[in-house]
Amino acid sequence: MEFGSRRIYTTMPSKLRSSLLPRLLLLSLLLLLFYSLILLRRPIASSTLVSPPLCDLFSGRWVFNPENPKPLYDETCPFHRNAWNCLRNKRENMDVINSWRWVPNACGLNRIDPTRFLQLMRNKNVGFVGDSLNENFLVSFLCILRVADPSAVKWKKKKAWRGAYFPKFNVTVAYHRAVLLAKYQWQPKSSAEANQDGVKGTYRVDVDVPANEWINVTSFYDVLIFNSGHWWGYDKFPKETPLVFHRKGKPINPPLDILQGFELVLQHMVSYIQREVPAKTLRFWRLQSPRHFSGGDWNQNGSCLLEKPLEESQVHQQALLQ
Repeated sequence: MEFGSRRIYTTMPSKLRSSLLPRLLLLSLLLLLFYSLILLRRPIASSTLVSPPLCDLFSGRWVFNPENPKPLYDETCPFHRNAWNCLRNKRENMDVINSWRWVPNACGLNRIDPTRFLQLMRNKNVGFVGDSLNENFLVSFLCILRVADPSAVKWKKKKAWRGAYFPKFNVTVAYHRAVLLAKYQWQPKSSAEANQDGVKGTYRVDVDVPANEWINVTSFYDVLIFNSGHWWGYDKFPKETPLVFHRKGKPINPPLDILQGFELVLQHMVSYIQREVPAKTLRFWRLQSPRHFSGGDWNQNGSCLLEKPLEESQVHQQALLQ
């Protein structure tokens, strides 16, 4: 208080002060609670709830660009199969074929860097299991990786059909040929029996047993890529040499046709992979690509004369024919 030039100080009684302090604390807590409720009820901006879109590499288009860089390897790559070496065999218009590039719709896809890949995979192993689609990919892949390690050598251990070891990075990349994924074996008929019904013999397929070529090697690999498809057709197994499906060692009755057998094999192989392949192993399933022969199929003097990728309508047409 102030009276004229004299300033007089008064103090709050201790009794009043002690009773007011709890009230102030309670009021502060109530205000804090009220403010928190307002924040909780306020709508959250939608941008905080929407995750960034994932990169779908399979949704895209082929783009022709003559300025595309040349392939990383040439015809001297030792991992080529001579009959499939288009560069060495001087296939026409390879420059045109190599000018096509796959471009995803919503994201970028950089060219593979073999050195960076092998550095990331140092001390690890990559395995491919399946038919010639995986084999063709593997051959090109090995030739690309060899650019980063010219000391790479052929590797065919553990029942691998083909492969390579890259000593600079201690990386193995190999392919195990198992066209049906499941175990199958030829069971011929006698000449007398074959003459009666025209069936020369059958291929026994154990739908629940993986092929010997890969059943005992999965623990060796850190990455596995599986595929199957093109062998599941009557061009590979005609009525004279059909597939006969077994489960738990006994024939399946009623007998399955080839597509029913394919579906059952896939179910059992996926179940086996999930159950038996180590959890640390990264697993992929590669889909089937369409045939693109001209003038006949692979066994009917057909040739692959295309210089550009199939149009989407052509892909659907090929799918219906398979």
